[in-house]
Amino acid sequence: MKALKLSDRDRALILKTSRYYLQYRRANTISKLKSLLDEVEKVNLENAQGTLSSYLSYSATKTINQSIKTALRDMWVKREFVPELGEDTSGVLDVGRTIPFYPFYYYSLLPNIRTDELSTLSWIARRTLKLSEERVEESRHAPFPFFKEMKREMKKLRQNLRFLPSPSPGWVENSSPQWLKDSFLAYTIAKRATAGVRSPGRKVNVKLVLSKLYELFVYMVIVTALERMGLSVRGKEGVVDVDQRGLVILFNVPATKTDLIERVDDLSEDFNRKVMGRPDISIFYDRSDLVLVECKYSDSPGYITEGRFKAMAYTYEFNSKATLLVFPKMKTRKRGSEEEGTLELYRNMGERGWIDIRLRDGRKVYMVKMDPVEQFETLVERVKPIMAELI
Repeated sequence: MKALKLSDRDRALILKTSRYYLQYRRANTISKLKSLLDEVEKVNLENAQGTLSSYLSYSATKTINQSIKTALRDMWVKREFVPELGEDTSGVLDVGRTIPFYPFYYYSLLPNIRTDELSTLSWIARRTLKLSEERVEESRHAPFPFFKEMKREMKKLRQNLRFLPSPSPGWVENSSPQWLKDSFLAYTIAKRATAGVRSPGRKVNVKLVLSKLYELFVYMVIVTALERMGLSVRGKEGVVDVDQRGLVILFNVPATKTDLIERVDDLSEDFNRKVMGRPDISIFYDRSDLVLVECKYSDSPGYITEGRFKAMAYTYEFNSKATLLVFPKMKTRKRGSEEEGTLELYRNMGERGWIDIRLRDGRKVYMVKMDPVEQFETLVERVKPIMAELI
C-alpha cells in the first residue's frame, strides 16, 4: 500500500496531539478500541508511542477485569453443562433403568467449569498486568492524564487474579466464550501497540483521524487559554470541569441541556437525539450560558463556508451565546459568491487571526485561524481575548 503523504501542517498537528488521541476519543473499552483501529488512514506517531502504548494497556486491563467478572458469573450463575458418558455414576441412579442393561453406561450432565479457558484467561491477565506495570508512568501526561484510573484497574486486576486458576497458555477459538475472546484481543492490541509511517508491506496497528486530532488540538489551545486566565481545569472522560466558575467543557457530545428541538413529528426521544447536531466542543458556564466550537481541518473556501453556515445553525439550534468556527488556513483562489464572502472575512482577520460576526439578536459567530504550524503560545494568546469576552 502506498504511503500517505503528510503536509507540514499534518506533521505539526500529529506531533502536538497524537499522544492524547485515545484518551480524547475515550477508547477505554474493547468495542471502542476495535472501532477506532478499523476507522481511518495511518499517520506517524513519533513521540506519542509511549502514551498510546500506556493507554492501550490501561484499556486492556479494564477489559480483562470485566471479562474475569463475567467468567466467574457464568461459572456460578449460568452453570453451563456438558454431557458425559461412562460407567462411573454420579448422583442418584434408579434401579428400574439399570437391571435390564448389564453392564450399564450412564449418561449424565455435569457442570462445565471451563478450567482450561480460565487458565488461559489467567495467563492473559498476568501478561497484561505486566505490560501495564511497565507503561503506567506514561499515563501521567496532561491534558488527559489517566494515572489514577490505570492504577485503580491494575489493583483490581491483582485482586481478581486470586479467583483464577494457575496460568497456562491455550488456544482462543471462535467457539471460545466471548469473555475469553475479548480478553485475548485486548491483550493483543496492547502488546502490539506499535505505530509509525506506513511503508510497503508493513502493517501499522494504531491509526488516527487527522480531523479528530485537529479537534483535540483546538481543545488543548482553549483549555490552556482558560488556565492562563487563572481557572483551574480538571479532566475526566468526555468532560472537563473548570473550578470556581461553574464552567464545564464537553467534547464530541450533543449539548442537550440547551437545544431547542422539542420533538420530530411523533417519533421517539431517542430519534430526536439522533437528528441533533453534534458540536465538536461545548463550553457551559454560569449554569446555563453556552459557547460552541466547530472545527474544520481544511483550507478549502467552500468547506469553510459550509462550516460558517453550520456554526450559525448551531448557534440557534443550541441557543448558544456564541459559536467559534476554527480552521487552520484558507486558500485565496476565487470561487463562487458565498466563498468570496468567506475569503473577504478571512482577509480581514489580519494579524489578529480572528473576526467576529455580530448577529442582530446579540449572538456572535467567530472565525478563528488556528494553524498547527504556528507556535502553540501564539494560538493561546489569540484565543484568550475571545474567551475573556465570552466567559
